[in-house]
Amino acid sequence: MNVLAIDTSSDHGSVAVTAGGELLGEIRLISSIQHSERLFRSIAFLFEHVDLTLEEIDLFAAARGPGSFTGLRIGLAAMEGFAFANGKPSAGISALAALAWQVGITDSSIAPVLDARRGEIYSALFRREGEALIELHPAVVLKPAQWLSVLPEGEISFCGSGVMKYRSMFDGKPG
Repeated sequence: MNVLAIDTSSDHGSVAVTAGGELLGEIRLISSIQHSERLFRSIAFLFEHVDLTLEEIDLFAAARGPGSFTGLRIGLAAMEGFAFANGKPSAGISALAALAWQVGITDSSIAPVLDARRGEIYSALFRREGEALIELHPAVVLKPAQWLSVLPEGEISFCGSGVMKYRSMFDGKPG
């Protein structure tokens, strides 16, 4: 299956193309330029450098949040448009689940943490069991201290930009 996936949920955007589960190309953008200005240029650039065409894509995927409302609208609308124009399916992917999946561990809980601004974070709690990602706690938007207070005892692997911003709080979490 050939997939075009994009993430416009934060200031850092990305565009990736996979074929048969293998990454063919990826562009990660850290820029002050708006997603509306760079998304389609990034997609065009990527397809200039991979051995696929847009018409050969089987699935169009986009991050569905949490994140920037405007960024999410741009990404989801773009993938829906490509899917409709090519008669192919589209899918929205949780940004938190995608982060948890990338950690790749199976022996502890995983808490992806994204900065929600205004002193808050987006987070959830997952556990990977084989090829399945199990949601242990649904997505929340809370102050970091509130989130840490509701987490279960035991080892938790934290990941994401929110961990770096509030590192001192997460370093103090037992386990």
